[in-house]
Amino acid sequence: MSSRVNSKWIKEKSVLKKLQMHFTFQQDILRKIRHDAADASIVPSDIVRKIIGLPYVKVQRPRVGLSFNKDELAQLAQQYGLDVADEAEIKRHVIEEVNQFYQEDKPR
Repeated sequence: MSSRVNSKWIKEKSVLKKLQMHFTFQQDILRKIRHDAADASIVPSDIVRKIIGLPYVKVQRPRVGLSFNKDELAQLAQQYGLDVADEAEIKRHVIEEVNQFYQEDKPR
């Protein structure tokens, strides 16, 4: 058990040594990066890694992260007729609404 814990910390320590850099691209280039990433089922930063010849990992479980403040969460709970504490059910309703939006044949 001790060696397993030590190897976990060694891996985490190496991750902490990574340097995160933020890049600003022209809007049309950024749009192309996002489009290419979506088509390849990878995140935009991995498109850039691919372009510059660095390794990347294909997304295993693509998802969209949203942040809600407490007022927005309360608004969604009211909109869906739910208790504000029932985050799992709010999440299910958001997924259902977005799926329905994209399944309908309407202009965007």
